[in-house]
Amino acid sequence: MVSGKKIAAAVSVTALVAGLSYMAYFDYKRRNDRQFRRKLRRDRKKVEKTATKISSPSIDEISDLAMELLGKVASEPMPQSPEDKEQFFMAQVSKGEALSSSGASAYPEAACCFFQALKVYPNPVELVMIYQKTTPDAVFKLVMAMMAQEVKQKQARYFDVFPPRDSNVRIKDKSKMEGKTKYKHSEDGVKSDVVVPNRALFATKGVEQGEVVYEEESVVSALLPCAQNGKFCYHCLRAVAEEKAETESTEDVEEKVEETESTESTEDVEKKVEETEPVEETKKSSATFECEKCHDAVYCSEKCRQDAYDAYHQFLCPSSNTTAREFAELTQKSHELAPILIAKFFGTLVDREKKKEIARALGVSDKGDTDEYTTWEHLEIMRYLELIPTASDATALHKLGEVMSASVPGLNEFVTGERYTMLKGKLDYNAFTVHTEGVVPKETPETHVSDTMRDDHTKSAVGISMYLISSHIAHDCDPNVQIVFPDGTDKAAVKALKSIAADEELRISYVDPQQSVEERQKQLQALYRIKCACKKCEADLEAAKAEAAAAPAAEDKAETVEEKSAEAVKTIDPNDEGTPSFAAVAASPTPVSAVEDKAEVVEEPEASPLKTIDPSDEGTPSFAAVAASPSPVEAKAEEAEKPEAETDEEEYETEESSDE
Repeated sequence: MVSGKKIAAAVSVTALVAGLSYMAYFDYKRRNDRQFRRKLRRDRKKVEKTATKISSPSIDEISDLAMELLGKVASEPMPQSPEDKEQFFMAQVSKGEALSSSGASAYPEAACCFFQALKVYPNPVELVMIYQKTTPDAVFKLVMAMMAQEVKQKQARYFDVFPPRDSNVRIKDKSKMEGKTKYKHSEDGVKSDVVVPNRALFATKGVEQGEVVYEEESVVSALLPCAQNGKFCYHCLRAVAEEKAETESTEDVEEKVEETESTESTEDVEKKVEETEPVEETKKSSATFECEKCHDAVYCSEKCRQDAYDAYHQFLCPSSNTTAREFAELTQKSHELAPILIAKFFGTLVDREKKKEIARALGVSDKGDTDEYTTWEHLEIMRYLELIPTASDATALHKLGEVMSASVPGLNEFVTGERYTMLKGKLDYNAFTVHTEGVVPKETPETHVSDTMRDDHTKSAVGISMYLISSHIAHDCDPNVQIVFPDGTDKAAVKALKSIAADEELRISYVDPQQSVEERQKQLQALYRIKCACKKCEADLEAAKAEAAAAPAAEDKAETVEEKSAEAVKTIDPNDEGTPSFAAVAASPTPVSAVEDKAEVVEEPEASPLKTIDPSDEGTPSFAAVAASPSPVEAKAEEAEKPEAETDEEEYETEESSDE
């Protein structure tokens, strides 16, 4: 029987002979075949050109090469089982490392190997950070370019699978719908070829007023500083149940006092009554769960405590190490929640991808097509504000890297100042205020935060949160939907304020819609750079213009009335002794009553009901006297009834009053 050694030797000899034969053939073709020599030269120039592109490439050249390489690896089958994935990963990484050490000409193939390994690794973000540290810069750039091209391809079909169909909404580009294309401009005003989409959220079916369109879990959330008082869950923001400490009633106290009256003096009894007055105290519920290290982070359940620890609290706990405590103090002094939210976001990102991979391995993933998108890819779709980096941002980023470097290796290299500012801009534009039914302490200068949040001010604010679907809802001062929190947590529900038809756009108010149009537009421009032109703003502005135009006419009318009143007053000189007082004028008969008096004395024309009053005549009776004197008809009737002596006396009294 032939031994294994003889077989191995035979195989080695055969391979050696074959190798020598190929070398001889290659040398013969190179010397005698002109076409073969040309082919060799073309291949050599191609390799040199590729090496030149890799060593000093432009952005366009890297993108083109990345597209070519991406098409090359797209057709290769990928392993499915965890064991096969692990073997595939190790093989690709080893091959990529070997190719990277071979020189620039092998960089493209090395990038393909590293890219393939990246696709099966449980935590792609972590592996990217490792690549950045261990691979040549040209290879890393090529891998990142391949990832970017793949993201573009995924983005092209992103809105076909997200949001999920059961959410009853779709994201659409209004620019395409309206036939208007908006281009991005550079700082000097030059228009670029980059098209700026104008995306919005639309209903896929009709919704009646009061119905919930969809519900959504938050990506990341945090309590406001004023709510960090141990009464709200640090993870889901739910109000933590409280129970009142048992207190003694007044009757129980009095009974105890009576029992001690026989042995204690009156003064001692009264003192004890004062000391034992019933005081209502509150203590943490037995259902409250705390962080075992810092005891500051309070949770409503063991699940919230464990989820928070797995995602972010393991490295953000102030009592875990000095760096974490310094980071917490830094964010508190800066009056910003953005550093905390960004730290929570990266911790949550890594934790979600790990859990997602475990779910895939166990075959229990139920996310459908949306499961292929990472949280980072979802975030890249969102709008954001272009912010100017500040010194405090650089300090916060440095501390963030120190805090999370142990848990997320390579974070410092991956999260550059530009990425940090971009993340902060996305939070400022897309974050929502979380409302609660509970009582939240009022904000003070110490607990004030400068973060921007979409808030319609319907209820008390307890926290800040960001959502993947709701971030695409546009603003309107007369909204048709509202973000509510029916569970008392950061889980949001979009409720219809009006009846909504299918394919109708959903709109919320980013600010308090009850404010004046000037205040609304001022806040929208300052916070979101939005120049609102909704129907409510247009109507309010038109009303304000009409009111402003009517104001001068009203002032002119008021001035005319004042002038006429002044002219009327001028006809009466209060310094004149004979001028009647206003009280007398008020007591004088009205023109109507005067006409009636005239009608009664038509038969006696010589008795005129009114006389011309000359204010300069000293004997002229006052208006009060004239009003009090009887009419001529009444006077004649009285004269007929009264004796003569009485008539003389009356005339005397009238004369006397006139002289007075």
